[in-house]
Amino acid sequence: MEEKKLFQGWINPLAFLELDEPWAQVIPREVTQESILDYICTPGLGRDVTSIAKRYKEISVEPIRLTIAPVEDRILTKLVWPLRHAKACYMAGNYLGTISLCGMVGEMVAMLLFDISGISINGTPLTHENEVGLFGSEFEKLGQERRIAVLRTYNLIDEQLKAHFDLIRTKRRRYLHIYSQDHDNLAPDAVEVFKAAATVVVKVIGQDIENGKILLNPAIIKYLEKQGKLTESSPENQPGMIVNPKQT
Repeated sequence: MEEKKLFQGWINPLAFLELDEPWAQVIPREVTQESILDYICTPGLGRDVTSIAKRYKEISVEPIRLTIAPVEDRILTKLVWPLRHAKACYMAGNYLGTISLCGMVGEMVAMLLFDISGISINGTPLTHENEVGLFGSEFEKLGQERRIAVLRTYNLIDEQLKAHFDLIRTKRRRYLHIYSQDHDNLAPDAVEVFKAAATVVVKVIGQDIENGKILLNPAIIKYLEKQGKLTESSPENQPGMIVNPKQT
């Protein structure tokens, strides 16, 4: 008689039964906020309010909080909202999502730093052709390790900020590109990566306050001016922030 072997399986692991056919027709179920939360949260983790709030507190330990975010499309969509979604991923127990989004933020910050740096050759701003000649590729198309090396070489970041970039990059690669990497330390690593990503974003934006004025990174102020996001006064009924360059 042929020996049979058994394995444990998770039935329909990707299905949202309240919406997926044919289950939604056979056994109609109401789609509620609770059922959506059940699907979003990682199976096996607490999905009650207390558990989710606890995870929010675990991830909200960045050394420097991002308290000011300029309303500029690319800064918001490529830096700020991904960091917010990274926090939300952690709250849902999606620690890989946190690391992945923070990895994206790290790359976007590196590109922004280079873009606003004003690097020039003999007083002439770098062109894409110059970048290819100097780095072997346009800066945006370099690998992240090479980008960070370029930023450090030009003293656009110091050793401490480089360490934050390197932590984001190495942990992201470990979890997202190496199949043999276990997940025993995934949650704490996600927290460390988030802290590093939040730090590099705060450093590039700058957000000191002096005499009621926000002191931004001078390069960011020039960037905002170029994007038409700085005005002499706020539009009617639209709150604004008084900004000054941060002295370096």
